[in-house]
Amino acid sequence: MNPGYMSIWIMIIMFILITTGWKPFIAPDISRRMLSLLSIVLIALMGVSFWWKPLQGHIQVELQMSVCLLLLLGILTFKKAEDWSYLGYLILCTIMIAVIWGFIRKMYSFDPVFHWIDPSWDAPLLCGIFCGAFTSHVKHQFGMIVWGAVLGETLNTALQLGAHTAHIGNLAWWDSFWIALATAMTCSLLLKSVRLVFSKLSVILWHIKGGRPS
Repeated sequence: MNPGYMSIWIMIIMFILITTGWKPFIAPDISRRMLSLLSIVLIALMGVSFWWKPLQGHIQVELQMSVCLLLLLGILTFKKAEDWSYLGYLILCTIMIAVIWGFIRKMYSFDPVFHWIDPSWDAPLLCGIFCGAFTSHVKHQFGMIVWGAVLGETLNTALQLGAHTAHIGNLAWWDSFWIALATAMTCSLLLKSVRLVFSKLSVILWHIKGGRPS
């Protein structure tokens, strides 16, 4: 599959879901106006061919302008955490996602034969599953995936000692980002559904027993 196709498909699916009443489940903490504004700005920045090289030496990393905006938004989502302990938990989970992302990329750079689904999909899929298990808040999932993806690619570049340049913001990176975010959101929705089903079953069983505790 050509780079960029998966991003387009996921964005189209999310747009359809949001416009058909699924916004409270996909983006409950963001207003429609703000969501539309951010989408327009991101799409406009994706077309800007400007890359920033924040690091020097053997760690070759280039950031596209749209990714810089995503990193800023990720910081803002962490800033609204309830308390310092939860903020520390989010940062720790982000570091874990970055380590998983980076080491999977590094491992597949040696030999991508033994992969799970696809060598370019496995890292974002696994990180998305962990992210969905770490938190159910979509805004925190967004921040964790953004920083985890950027730091993970940076770690991969550092492990390869200058033999690889990470172009963070190209179409392949966007595919990985959207796959990870969609996986995290799907996993959190599945976990919520499972908890809801079990709570309903417990109420039904309680009524079957005559409303008396066992």
